[in-house]
Amino acid sequence: MDTDIADPVVISSCIAGVGQDPDAVLEQAQTPESKQKLREQTDEAMRIGIFGAPTVIVGDELFWGNDRLEDALVWAKS
Repeated sequence: MDTDIADPVVISSCIAGVGQDPDAVLEQAQTPESKQKLREQTDEAMRIGIFGAPTVIVGDELFWGNDRLEDALVWAKS
């Protein structure tokens, strides 16, 4: 399904779909604290080499892409 994840209706639908109140979640996302946390997490992602989604990190090993999820799970078990 191709949807525009920048569309507020799509975002609200996703939030409601996981049982949360879209208005409350979107309000919290706009706070200075949330915006600062996003900046910090983005800086950390760039520092450790994350460049796309999905990305899974197991220890110091980075796995990128849906097709690498199984590899990440095997790595985590070893």
